[in-house]
Amino acid sequence: MSYTPNIHVAVYQVLDQVLTADAPPRGKATLHSIIDDLHAASAPRYMIEQAESISLQLHHLETAIARGNPNDASQARQELRSIAGAWLDRRITS
Repeated sequence: MSYTPNIHVAVYQVLDQVLTADAPPRGKATLHSIIDDLHAASAPRYMIEQAESISLQLHHLETAIARGNPNDASQARQELRSIAGAWLDRRITS
């Protein structure tokens, strides 16, 4: 495990790094490791689904940046912000 043992914090750290960078995202490997750990720990389904949604949006963002498409990149970042908010809200209320 190459991230903090608190999975909520680890996911939020990945999101924070992605949302503040202009370069292609670099948190995918960490996120995939987190998803594997969530499955192994029989985590609640909502956590796995949110982590998988983050992974998908990271892929969309990476693709948009590679294609030089700022509109798609902006849309992917907006979706990631929404997921980050939901992730943080869930953490606060859990």
